[in-house]
Amino acid sequence: MIKKHYKKMKYSEKSTLIIKNKIKKGKQRKFNNMKLMCIILFLDFIILSTNIHFLLKKNDKKNDNNIIKNIDLFSIEKMTNSYKEISNYLNNKFINNKLISNEKSEEIKEKKRISLYFLDLYNREYREKWIKSALEDKFIIEFDSENPDYVFYNVFGCSHLKSKYKDAIKIAHFTENQIIDLNIADYAIGQHHINYLDRYYRRPFFIFQLINYTNDNFTEIRQEVLNNPIRTKFCAGVISNTGWTDGFRRLFYKELNKYKVIDMGGGYHNNVGGRVRNKIKFLKSYKFSLAMENTKADGYASEKIIDAFLAGNIPIYYGDYMIEEYINPKAFILIKGENDIMEKIEYIKKIDNDDELYKSILREKVLINDNIKEDSTSERIKFLTHIFEQNKTLAKRVDNYQWKK
Repeated sequence: MIKKHYKKMKYSEKSTLIIKNKIKKGKQRKFNNMKLMCIILFLDFIILSTNIHFLLKKNDKKNDNNIIKNIDLFSIEKMTNSYKEISNYLNNKFINNKLISNEKSEEIKEKKRISLYFLDLYNREYREKWIKSALEDKFIIEFDSENPDYVFYNVFGCSHLKSKYKDAIKIAHFTENQIIDLNIADYAIGQHHINYLDRYYRRPFFIFQLINYTNDNFTEIRQEVLNNPIRTKFCAGVISNTGWTDGFRRLFYKELNKYKVIDMGGGYHNNVGGRVRNKIKFLKSYKFSLAMENTKADGYASEKIIDAFLAGNIPIYYGDYMIEEYINPKAFILIKGENDIMEKIEYIKKIDNDDELYKSILREKVLINDNIKEDSTSERIKFLTHIFEQNKTLAKRVDNYQWKK
């Protein structure tokens, strides 16, 4: 009988080691009922330990040392300790999973469920992904094209005016140089300097370029340019829009081109043998680049100046006169208007012929606020959270007069 138990112990010890190894390697099976497994193991341990105890006690009375020697006491101790470890592990695992499950259930109950949709814009999938990841800790977000609680829209269409969206809270997010009509939008994110209490958040478009298209450090980019031989190519530009744009940049191009030929890689005055596909890569061979907006307005600043910095150029910028609140004015050349053309061209000539002056500009810090990306993201999340946390009736700020009979 003792041999039988001894074999059982050996088998149990082997099984225990297998289980322990699987636990260590993270390859153990996911038990359907962890609590039941704990009970089975614990009972098995009690039964086996009890039997061994009585056998030892009985044999001790007979003073049968031969029988006792046949029992591997070390194996018994090892086996019992292993059972305890496995039992405790599974029990704790079960309790922790239960607690985590309860916490998640409570968290889901506390979150507000909202439905929204993006209209009249590009990159819908990207925007859906961003807003879900940014606000998933506060809201359960669903996307509904038919009956959303909130509608985000841009300037590229009029679908947001359809009658099926008349009850939705409208949030305009403009990336072009157009002033948002707050008679239509309940809330807005735009570029112009407007103060409209909690209904408006200003966010220049170039910050979008900083956040979403690069993690590059401008200091490193400019230092890399300084470490290499000075670029011999003068200036380049990529102007694709040749139609309804501000005529000033065409005027400036013609005047600067009289000094040295400007290599143009877009649709306007292309002289490099076709449109370039990678703008930043194309610009990396030049000292300067034209970074001029399609239209001029205080507050409207697109990705153009950021592209120039990413290419390691000194940007020649025309557009938002107030961009100096974000970009160090010593790091680029700001053209303010027609009366400024000749003075700035003379300054460009001076930089082009003075290597030390050129290098000193490249050493300048680019961003006024090094945390602009993080601060802007935080402010945008705060702005949207305020909208979504309100009761929908209170959040609605525009009277639906256009839908009334």
